Amino acid sequence: MNEQKSEKREITLALGGGGARGLAHLGIIEVLIEQGFSIRRIVGVSMGSLVGAMVATGDDPQKIRAKALRYLLSERFRKHQQTLFGMGSDSAEQEASYFSWYYRIEEFLKANRLFRRIVTQPGMLPGVLLEDVMKNLVEERNIEDFPIPLSVVAVDLVSGHQVVIEKGLVREAVQGSSSLPGIFPPVPFDKMQLCDTGTFCSLPARIARSYGHAPVIAVEVSSDVVPGIRCETALDVLMRVDEIGENYWRKQVRHRADLLIKPSVSQVPWYDFTAAEKLFDLGKKAAQQSMPQIEKLFED
Repeated sequence: MNEQKSEKREITLALGGGGARGLAHLGIIEVLIEQGFSIRRIVGVSMGSLVGAMVATGDDPQKIRAKALRYLLSERFRKHQQTLFGMGSDSAEQEASYFSWYYRIEEFLKANRLFRRIVTQPGMLPGVLLEDVMKNLVEERNIEDFPIPLSVVAVDLVSGHQVVIEKGLVREAVQGSSSLPGIFPPVPFDKMQLCDTGTFCSLPARIARSYGHAPVIAVEVSSDVVPGIRCETALDVLMRVDEIGENYWRKQVRHRADLLIKPSVSQVPWYDFTAAEKLFDLGKKAAQQSMPQIEKLFED
């Protein structure tokens, strides 16, 4: 009888990308499992694929949460954050400093090194940073061996197509799905070069729908486009167009899900992993608020 009820309450999850905000996925999944829903399949892109790979193990959600917190709040990961965003120091303090001339020269040299990486390397940042995340958070096994079926969405630069990966080494697939184009180098995977699908698939609801049967619950953690932004540099323009394009495509696929959960995470910067616990809790809150609509999906 319990097995029959569980089968009737199977769901397919479509987990979107959004950097640190994707940690809200874990809070949502924790509530869903507590409420007796079973996951038929997880379809994830970027951060959604990383969370999906952790959950697809079938481990207890609280154990997964504890593992994520240990790493994300560790000194090791803090140093990675410094490497990624260490140039965000207080410029006002530097300007007032006796050595402000030194900092200006240092920033100039950093900018030139960055430019050299852009024109000579496949990414502005080394892939070893993401590799360390994979080693600490994702099990070393094949996707097809997970107890919960997992689909990792990425783009293949060689063929020029979006790909859905269901077999092969999960760490490499997830790293590829999470490798921001131009920021991290693409990841070799079975004759492909994988990177984050970015603009055109940050919410894999359409792909999740293609598996049929179970209701699709999509979780969107990317923020909406904020109006009134003025672009001052070429990089500002490129980032703004990417943001607008991503938002546009999310709107086109939302209706493919039976239910969309959108936790209130826009106030947390996409790179701020120090807010991990807050993001977990925001995910739990969103799932609890959505529970009446989720229950309606299973009414006869």
